[in-house]
Amino acid sequence: MLREVKPKNPRTARLLKKKEPQLIESSKRTLLLHGTKCPLPLNTLLKTIHGLTNPNSVLFHKKNDNIHPFESTESIEFLADKNECGIVVYGSSNKKRPNCMTLTRIYNKKVLDMFELLLLPPADGETIPPPNALKLEIGIGMKPMMLFAGSIWEDATSRTYAMIKSVLLDMFKGEETDKIDVEGLQYLMMVGAEEPAEAGLLPIIHLRWYKIRTRRSGHKLPRVELDEVGPKFDFRIGRVRNADPDVMKEAMKQGKRPNEEARTKKNITMDSIGDKVGRVHLGKQDLSNLQTRKMKGLKRRAGVDTDSEEDDDDEPSNYGSDVSEEITFVDEDEPSDVDMMDVDEEEKGRSKKPRLS
Repeated sequence: MLREVKPKNPRTARLLKKKEPQLIESSKRTLLLHGTKCPLPLNTLLKTIHGLTNPNSVLFHKKNDNIHPFESTESIEFLADKNECGIVVYGSSNKKRPNCMTLTRIYNKKVLDMFELLLLPPADGETIPPPNALKLEIGIGMKPMMLFAGSIWEDATSRTYAMIKSVLLDMFKGEETDKIDVEGLQYLMMVGAEEPAEAGLLPIIHLRWYKIRTRRSGHKLPRVELDEVGPKFDFRIGRVRNADPDVMKEAMKQGKRPNEEARTKKNITMDSIGDKVGRVHLGKQDLSNLQTRKMKGLKRRAGVDTDSEEDDDDEPSNYGSDVSEEITFVDEDEPSDVDMMDVDEEEKGRSKKPRLS
């Protein structure tokens, strides 16, 4: 377990807060490491990856001893945290696993998932050229197009190939942008996988690079041709360690981006003045038992005779149907509502004079 550093001053606190996992992550940096033994083909592979991911990659030429990712992850976590890298590529070779490249993803200063790719010798007998003889020259910041060929990449049940595809996309995608210059699309990286032949046997992965050239076609759109450039790499999948489902769910959580437009809410609009107006939808209402305002002129008096008093108690009376049945007698001695209202207004309108002592 790594020790937890407590900030001693505001500057250290700002640096630690910057290193914390963010909901909106920037482009991931890649750390390339050498093992105790790193043959020429494996060294060529690491330098090729460094050239494609530059400037978002760091290549260490010094050999690192006692790094075994599947046995202990403390060294990789320490180096990744020190260099602020989210992906670690470790190349080593031994008798049991020759030309082995281990790819590791880091989340919250801990190893999220990892897998091994064993570099196979070329099938046609050719040798992998040294790094100085590479013809693959890609400008800094230039993003290659990526093509995943094979049905295994679209298989939802294959967690291993889905993880490999996700790691490769994180490594080579670079910075996210909404505008792309067409002239900058000059290279294509093809990651092909063979069709699964036998159950339990993982298909071989082929890694190729192509140069995109446009020719005249006589039409508005040019004819596109692909010229194979750079070295060829074939891999066999070794050991795999998948991520914990809960940690992966937390790592895949995304926050609201600053430039993201606010989602429009239903039935809420703004009028011309700028006030918020909402619309409420109600169902069908039953107004038969609605309690209306009681008026003094419509009340029944004790002296008024009705044809069916018992029926009136059970059924609501039909107010206003017959005016002759409802007659109200007002006593002259008794003050009316209008007189009471006038008296109240006069009392309210009187100004209270201060009492002199």
